[in-house]
This record gives sequence, C-alpha cells and structure tokens, in this order.
Amino acid sequence: MFFNRYLKPFLLIGGLVTMYAGIYAVDPAWALMDMNNLPYDSNYVFLFRHWGIMVGLMGFFIAVSAFKPEWRESIILYSFLEKLFMVYLYFSNFFNPETAHLNAEFIPFVITDVTICTYTIGYWLENKKRRKANA
Repeated sequence: MFFNRYLKPFLLIGGLVTMYAGIYAVDPAWALMDMNNLPYDSNYVFLFRHWGIMVGLMGFFIAVSAFKPEWRESIILYSFLEKLFMVYLYFSNFFNPETAHLNAEFIPFVITDVTICTYTIGYWLENKKRRKANA
C-alpha cells in the first residue's frame, strides 16, 4: 500500500511546494521575473495576485489535510482537478506559436502538477482495490 503509506508526507511536501505560489500574491513582479522569466505588467496585477492567493491557499489546505483526515477527500479531489487543468493548459498550448517560447518557463510547475496528479490517481486506485478486498 505505497500510496496510503506515504500519503501524509506526500500531502505535506506537495502542499508546501504548491503553497510557494503564494509569492505571486505578495510580490508578483519579483515572482514573474524570477520564477517565470516573464515581464511584469501592472495591468494584470489583480489577476496575478488572485492566482497567487488561490494556488497558495490550495497548497495550504493540501498540507493541512495531511493532519486532518476528514478534509482529505474533498481537498485531494479539488487539487487534482486544479492541477490537471494546469497540465492540460500546458500541453494543449505546447505547439501554439504565441506561447511556445514560454514552454521552458513553466516546466517546474508542470512537473509538480503531473507528479501530484499521478500520485493522486495511484492513491485512488489503491483505495479502490482495498475497498474491493474488504467487501
């Protein structure tokens, strides 16, 4: 039962890594330049900050769910859907001429989100097998 055995550290580490996006809410100019190598455009400050707090809080709740088992299922489902959509956006725009130059800048985010989605699927499949065995 690999996925259940390491679920708590996975949630804690995955949550902390995801929580780091909160820097976009605090200092979007620095975050865009240092983390994405993108220029800051003050016209979009509300969008950057909103995204930063939304993803930062998602990370916070993922980490907290490591210690609050009653929160896990809904938080795991929501984080899976949110991260899967980011992966979809990345790959669906991979060959888009307008965004192709950004592919390398988002690789760390995509690796994180693919890893979390893959682990989540493994966790769900493992739980499904366990329920069948107990039935």
